[in-house]
Amino acid sequence: MTGWVKHLNANRIIIVDDELVNDEFMISVLEMAVPSHMTLNIYNAETAIDILNAISNDGKNDQIIILVKSPIPVLKMLEGRVVFDELTIGGMGVNENRSRLYRNLAASDKERKAFQQINTIGLPIHIQVLPNDAPMELMPLL
Repeated sequence: MTGWVKHLNANRIIIVDDELVNDEFMISVLEMAVPSHMTLNIYNAETAIDILNAISNDGKNDQIIILVKSPIPVLKMLEGRVVFDELTIGGMGVNENRSRLYRNLAASDKERKAFQQINTIGLPIHIQVLPNDAPMELMPLL
């Protein structure tokens, strides 16, 4: 994450996770891990839509990293008219609901459909684990 913060010159991290928003212990752990010059916010998808739309209209030039565990909240935010430049996938690990797409990237059927819908909307989707890695198109892997 440190590499991405420097690469993007980010000053804010927003995590969008409907479950994490209610986990006070994990929130405190994450708050301690964020560099002191940065702001960390954790929202559910609905609140994130309101916040991100307000941010895009406030005229400030914040460099924000938005973190999600899957493409599903991204699709919800796009449907809520949140504007993104691109979607970069750094890793989605294998679990009982996911099958491997590429290296450390796995997705469930529902997540694959969300990626396809995001692509249809026109948001570029790339795989790029580290800032120095060459971005790779996701869609041919689906």
